[in-house]
Amino acid sequence: MIRECTVSDMEMVRKYLEGEPYGRAVLAAIEKYGFDERFQTVYVDVEGEVCRGVYLWLYRNLLLYSEENKVEVDFLEQMFGIMAPDRVAGRKDNVNIASWLLTDYNMEETQQMPALFDEKNEAVDCFAGLSDSEGSWSVLSRN
Repeated sequence: MIRECTVSDMEMVRKYLEGEPYGRAVLAAIEKYGFDERFQTVYVDVEGEVCRGVYLWLYRNLLLYSEENKVEVDFLEQMFGIMAPDRVAGRKDNVNIASWLLTDYNMEETQQMPALFDEKNEAVDCFAGLSDSEGSWSVLSRN
């Protein structure tokens, strides 16, 4: 079940996200901005008491992280119907699932955390100094 995160989810979310660079990037944004900012919404996919994925909307960007690559297509389809993101970033297998719905976007791969931008088209600063964000990132961007 996917639902919006609250402060009471922080311990579960932190444990889930700290393993890979994609998760640590999501965690950096949560630790900087929390759960109550208008420009950031965090969703968690939970089965029983186990976290299966985290979806971070940050301005018009979506960061995906599902360790087991169980990205919920129905959830993405609903969210993209409300607001199409400018960028989707995360691990290649996770982002590839989003690409099924965003067929007019370009996919790129990089070894560094991709730049994400706010409503003024300025780089989001919560990732500055995130030294362990190297990995095989994939990014979907609007054409």
